[in-house]
Amino acid sequence: MSPLFKFRYVLFTMLLLPLQSCAVPFWYSAEPIEGWVADAETNQPIEGVIVTANWQLKGGLEGGNPVGQMMVMETVTDKIGHYYFPGWGPKLRPWNGKLKDESPQILMFKSGYSFAGLENKLTMEVLRGELENPLRSDWTGETIKMGKFRGTQKEYKELFEDFNHTLERIATDQPTDCHWKNLQKTIRAMNQERNRLVTLGTNPNTLSSIDNELLMNDKFYTEKGGCGSPKKFFGEFKQ
Repeated sequence: MSPLFKFRYVLFTMLLLPLQSCAVPFWYSAEPIEGWVADAETNQPIEGVIVTANWQLKGGLEGGNPVGQMMVMETVTDKIGHYYFPGWGPKLRPWNGKLKDESPQILMFKSGYSFAGLENKLTMEVLRGELENPLRSDWTGETIKMGKFRGTQKEYKELFEDFNHTLERIATDQPTDCHWKNLQKTIRAMNQERNRLVTLGTNPNTLSSIDNELLMNDKFYTEKGGCGSPKKFFGEFKQ
């Protein structure tokens, strides 16, 4: 987007801001999010769960294609299973996208457990992107139960890869946004889990992971993305 176009877009949104009611907002802000994570069997709090929150922008001809992230955050549960994300905003909505159902999307990971994914309730307002500010997670204040994975190693591998594909979209769908830098703990945890699966006998050539995506495309992110070198950023990764 050229500087002149950006200026006209900002001016246009500022002029229309007082007129909007039940329409797509020009600015977004979000309330803080907090909750707890507990074991589904014992009801005991789970410490060390990686929790991410992302606000997915969608656009395109039909308005449903991912076009980037408005915000990406991560944290880790403490001894009582508590996690917290601060509020943010207001931030100007990009011209090519708007927030819909993944506003936010919350993902949870801990080795040996079934991964959890949470989104807000789907309503017509959400589908149209007619969200009210400040944005709020339906799961704030709730305790999420995570169950230990009881399936086969092959099934866990498939679950692990599905989770990684979701993370890759969040971290790298717009390389110039550098959101992978906001997921340091998550990406390191994925690297450790992938290596754990390899030690259990999983063929590393059949096991994708977000850390591999970044390291294999280091030149692209260094030269094209403008985010610096993932190899230097995550230099301690064991491959």
